[in-house]
Amino acid sequence: MRMPLNFLLLCPVLFALSGAAQDVGAPGMPNVDLETPSGQKLAAEKATIRKFFVLLYLAVLLPVVENQGEVFKEKDLYPLILAAFPEQELKECPQKLQKLMNARVQALKEAADGKRDLQSEPFNPEDPEVLAFLAEYGMEDLCRQALNWMEREVNARGNMDQDSFAQAFKQFRDHVRSGRLVMPETVEE
Repeated sequence: MRMPLNFLLLCPVLFALSGAAQDVGAPGMPNVDLETPSGQKLAAEKATIRKFFVLLYLAVLLPVVENQGEVFKEKDLYPLILAAFPEQELKECPQKLQKLMNARVQALKEAADGKRDLQSEPFNPEDPEVLAFLAEYGMEDLCRQALNWMEREVNARGNMDQDSFAQAFKQFRDHVRSGRLVMPETVEE
């Protein structure tokens, strides 16, 4: 009987100690890390990464939507995806991401030219190297969040015909590219 009583007496102490090392601030308090130069640089890098991936997903989505019924092989979409690839936005991203994406662009170009077959879909959101890069920035769920944000902003759940759907996503892409629309750091479902 002595053991449970000691355990019950220690529980409040252990609970209090477990929270002692946590950094807790009021919800309205500013994030001090963002006020430092390195924090500002990190926030800017994350914003460019989010913008790039939103535009990348649109570069893959729009050719499929616009050419539904006209394109019979996935390989026929490759030149269309390459034409829509957000090169300028990639140039603003960290070097490591540029290197990863440029390798995938090269593979897609070679596949479009018939020089090689792709082992997976182009710009696979589950690509382990890309996921590892995103994990370095704490952005492992970027794909899901970007797709949720795009769907919410375009209101794609309604009954749109193919042309309206494509037009809505083109307008969305233009707003993201121009900076009129910016993906937030977190997107709730």
